[in-house]
Amino acid sequence: MVYLIQTLKSVTALVDKTNEAVNQMQQQVNQISTDASELLKHTNEITVDVRDKLHALDNTFYSIKNIGDAVSEITYSVKQASATVTDTVQHKVQEELKAPKSPFNKILPFIPVVIDIVRKIKK
Repeated sequence: MVYLIQTLKSVTALVDKTNEAVNQMQQQVNQISTDASELLKHTNEITVDVRDKLHALDNTFYSIKNIGDAVSEITYSVKQASATVTDTVQHKVQEELKAPKSPFNKILPFIPVVIDIVRKIKK
């Protein structure tokens, strides 16, 4: 009987310690649950904040894209204008090279002939 009483006391002490351990674990699980809920709440707040900031940047990126498109169009127009000016200058240079520079250049080849005729007339 004494053995049975000691066994029951040991079992009672073991059950008490088990209950105490379960209670501690329950408190820890509750604390972890609370911490996880707070963390989830903060994560959701950060997600909303980041989403709002990204939406605010959408207009900025759209404007930057429009500026880039405008710069591309200006660059294309400048290239075309530059090519046109270059072609015009080259064409004018070719015309100048082909055209006589003055009326004197037109009659220059005939001067020796005229001099010969004048000499022959004087003789």
